[in-house]
Amino acid sequence: MTETQYLSRRTFVRLAAGAVAATALGGLAGCAPRTLSQYEADQQADRVVSCDVLVLGGGAAGTTAAAEAAAAGADTILLEKMGWLAGSSSLAIGTLYGAGTELQRQAGIEDDPEGLLAYFLTRGGDKLDPAMQRFCAEHFGETIDWLHGELGVPFKATVSKKGTDPVPRGHSLDPCAQVALGIMEQRALDEGATLVFETAAESLVVDEAGAVTGVLARQDGELVRYDAREVIIATGGFCRNPEMIATYCPDYADVYTEVGVGCTGEGLQMGLDIGADYVGHGGTNGILSCPVAAGQSKLINPKALWIDSAGERFANEAGQTHDIYYAVAHFPDQAFYAVYDQKMVDALEGGLKDSFQLGMDEGLFAQGDTVGQAAAALGIDAEAAEAALAAYNALAEAGEDTAFGKKAESLVPLTEAPYYVLTMGVATHGSFGGYRVNTDFQVLDAEGQPIENLYAAGEVCCGTFIYDDYPAGGCGLNYSYTSGRYAGRNAAQAALA
Repeated sequence: MTETQYLSRRTFVRLAAGAVAATALGGLAGCAPRTLSQYEADQQADRVVSCDVLVLGGGAAGTTAAAEAAAAGADTILLEKMGWLAGSSSLAIGTLYGAGTELQRQAGIEDDPEGLLAYFLTRGGDKLDPAMQRFCAEHFGETIDWLHGELGVPFKATVSKKGTDPVPRGHSLDPCAQVALGIMEQRALDEGATLVFETAAESLVVDEAGAVTGVLARQDGELVRYDAREVIIATGGFCRNPEMIATYCPDYADVYTEVGVGCTGEGLQMGLDIGADYVGHGGTNGILSCPVAAGQSKLINPKALWIDSAGERFANEAGQTHDIYYAVAHFPDQAFYAVYDQKMVDALEGGLKDSFQLGMDEGLFAQGDTVGQAAAALGIDAEAAEAALAAYNALAEAGEDTAFGKKAESLVPLTEAPYYVLTMGVATHGSFGGYRVNTDFQVLDAEGQPIENLYAAGEVCCGTFIYDDYPAGGCGLNYSYTSGRYAGRNAAQAALA
């Protein structure tokens, strides 16, 4: 590994948002929760709080579950270990995938859940529980209509294509995912749910028969036993837990992450400790990342030329982000490089211009009279980079990318010196694996039987729905809202029976 490549990884960690908070939480990674009997929890607890439904985790899934449980008449408490609704859904751009929606009809798109099911089956769904694939296909559109039509969550009018799906099914929140989470939080409060922050569940409590009866949680230095008729775990994934990633997603063990800082896996471990079954096939969700600007920075410009560390073009720069992520995540240095010319640099404004200058100052970006000079400054083969740019410009002049199929509108020649080479990389944005659940979102044991009184929703149980590669942008967020809806309703019904 070259010195420049090492600096890139170091700077990713140092500059990306949330890195300091993630380090502070790192001590949690090696502390697996242990299961407590009712007697042990009673002996340790400083006080006891009781409710019908207890929800762990305040992302899209948990907040929705709490809102729906409370709306069904259950006395509901949500515990969030951070001081805010800290799920990864709060960081998402905000697309929900679904079929047969009113927004599609308004846009003149003919679609139905059967078509979506067929698509899911081409993206690994054929290797998973067919009942869950059908459930998601049939209810994802319903969830979008519920959010938009009943709850007034704003969506953009345009429905877009995502993944390899030929049908437009991507419904974008307006302006971003945070708006839906905020509306759901208010709904939960309006329905009477209690939201408790800075309270971390440490152990599930079980009775002699193995049924879950609540949790032991730490709040302001004291241990509180929360007794509940039903418990819903919606604590998200585990990308910030290096041991879990190494165990369950080893191909991505060294990939930098930008998920919510609370996604450290304790919620998943609690259920595994009492015999919950794990389902997952080693995959992760991910994005392309820029070391000087967390998130999907516009410096990752699809109109640039992208090369690998050998100086060779490797993808359609305007292609599917997730597919490029999977390729780059398996490069030895987990990096790729964007080639700009001076005209592209001159077009940068505001924060993008500042980020670009930071990259130059940090040595992550390089300038040269030729692309070869700039590439060589970053340890990239100069001759290969020159050849890649020449071939790319020839395709751009011809108006057709016969190498990777980039559309003509993004195929822009780069001819104005000096040239710049910008270091880029990838970041995980979610883990694909977790509890095995049924379509009632009950957590199952290794024999496929429900663990009494235990439900799950969202990323902590997404392995039942997603195989190893992301089907399309918006599937994970809709799975969180949909599973949260049904987990909350079902848990409330069981608690009040």
